[in-house]
Amino acid sequence: MRLKQWLFAAAIAGLAYARGGAAQDWRVWNLDIVDDTMRATARGPLQPLRISGARNGTFSGAVMVESADPIEGLRAELVAAPQQGVPPSGSEFVRIRYGVNGPPTARRSPPPLDTLLEAPPATVEPQARWGSARIAVWVTVRVPPATAPDVYRGELRLAAKGRTPVTVPVELRVSDWTVPDPQHWRTWLELMQSPDTLALEYGVPMWSERHWALIAGSFQRMSGTGSRVVYLPLIRQTNSGHAESLLRWRRDAQGNLEPDYSRLEKYLDTAIENLGTPKLVILYAWDVHLLDPEAAGRQAGRADARLAVSRQGVPVTMITATGADEDGCLPPYWVPESAGLWAPVYREIRARMRRRGLEGQLMLGMVTDVTPSPRQVQFLHEVSGGLPWAAHRHPSRIQNRPPPNKALHDIADVAYEAHVYGLMFRVNPDLGRAYGWRSPELRVSFDRNGIPNTGSLRIRLMPEFSITGEQRGIGRVGADYWHVLKDRQGRRTGPVYARYPESNWRNLDIESWVLAPGPEGPVGTARLENLREGLQECEARIALEDALLDLGRRRRLGNELAQRIQALLDERQRALWRTVWSDEDDLRSLGTIEARNFQEAIWNALRKAGKPLPEYWSGEARQLRERATDNGVDWFVASGWQERTARLYDLAGEAQRRLGN
Repeated sequence: MRLKQWLFAAAIAGLAYARGGAAQDWRVWNLDIVDDTMRATARGPLQPLRISGARNGTFSGAVMVESADPIEGLRAELVAAPQQGVPPSGSEFVRIRYGVNGPPTARRSPPPLDTLLEAPPATVEPQARWGSARIAVWVTVRVPPATAPDVYRGELRLAAKGRTPVTVPVELRVSDWTVPDPQHWRTWLELMQSPDTLALEYGVPMWSERHWALIAGSFQRMSGTGSRVVYLPLIRQTNSGHAESLLRWRRDAQGNLEPDYSRLEKYLDTAIENLGTPKLVILYAWDVHLLDPEAAGRQAGRADARLAVSRQGVPVTMITATGADEDGCLPPYWVPESAGLWAPVYREIRARMRRRGLEGQLMLGMVTDVTPSPRQVQFLHEVSGGLPWAAHRHPSRIQNRPPPNKALHDIADVAYEAHVYGLMFRVNPDLGRAYGWRSPELRVSFDRNGIPNTGSLRIRLMPEFSITGEQRGIGRVGADYWHVLKDRQGRRTGPVYARYPESNWRNLDIESWVLAPGPEGPVGTARLENLREGLQECEARIALEDALLDLGRRRRLGNELAQRIQALLDERQRALWRTVWSDEDDLRSLGTIEARNFQEAIWNALRKAGKPLPEYWSGEARQLRERATDNGVDWFVASGWQERTARLYDLAGEAQRRLGN
């Protein structure tokens, strides 16, 4: 489909104009979507809103609307440039959204103006942090897969009550490359969905029709990131905050226990319909509150609270004679009668997954720093038919150990792992390159302690830091795990899983979220859009690296094109690290580095090399890192990153045409 000079017109109309009276002053300025919205300021006169993208991808640009006085009745409309033909009908390819502050939380709050609402608030009030009223207006474009490469133009028209309307030229540059469908992305991302958070946030009964619609909404917003991990809790009161098990049990007329799969299947089918075909389906069968008394002596912290639960049995949801749900327990895994209950369940789940083509995606969960005991692992290994495990933990068990690895007590395989310690990165590509995306084991970075909440640039670059190191991507990122629990004053105090201290994982808990609570349901965020764009860039990088690493395909590219490709990929890699550290001589000196995240890895490597830096966790070091982060954002914003992205997509398209695919 050949678009003319703009893709579409937005459906938002009805601009509000003041009737009489002098227009109040307001200002519209370009907002770089990766900028720190706490510190962002106008960087010169208003310029066109420029977006660089490629076919079949989704891309955004933004402007800031600012006034010393409250802004009332803000409206935005995107229209086609004159005399450029009729754009496609409807508004399915464009969204205009409004960046506002999310609700304040006790900790891990995302940046200001991160929540993207589908409609503007009636009034935007001034805030003390800026001394003005501010709201970001986002234009998000989904480029149809048959779009011709070109520069498409339009106008973003802004108006509000008592204000002089402002028109911002818009330019979308579409490169001649097609972004793969998210279902087929090779950069790993695991976003985790929380049914319980949605029920509590919107005050709806669990598993009501309204609740199912909210769950579908979360999955829909996750879908464009390529995340395809679905959790099916077989137990309740998990570290992920599940109050109930999706697999429920009832007693028949003879008093025998029977499993009920209806809710489990509905949740899975809701995910398939709205998220996409899962790449992992994790049967959540164990957590730390099922601590085996035989292993309790080796566990620190909450052993007593965990044992109080585990001695009662396996916590599940029961169906009463009236059809209501209630808490119940089945016998512990290690007692003889448990096999007769659970082996038929796993056979049936396998059969139901087989009918959906998903049996090969099944895993057991969850392994963390606290692990199931050998007899629990042996039991679950036998009744599940040898399913492998998923793990979220500090140190890795499977680095360079793809399945079969019997990494869990020499009994069961661990086939997926998001871990904190020992993450490997490469800084200067001249000293060696890594291609984490093709690692044989499915092992990814887990950036804990709310790091994905810290800013748009950081979350945008996280996947590329990982795949240019030795990880396949990133995992254990919350989707809708915002702080939903409140105190008596209505202040948000914590996430949904804080209801179950016996299941606490300490600093491995999920402390991030990339969706936000909107008025009617979960909505996207500035960080989510940046994460998606960063993943799309990773896919272009992988397509190019895949061609360079194959000798036959590299020959078909030719030396000149291959050299241009490698030069750009190396330029991108250096730009990643320039956001972390400003001394380019230091960066040139570093090859492979290792730590819990890329910032700590740089710090430790430079200290080891003799650079006089304070200890990483000291107050002085924290201040230095904060300044380095601010400097990195400022450098990246001014560095021409959109032009680098356009060249990346252009080269991906050139290589695609040269290779004939």
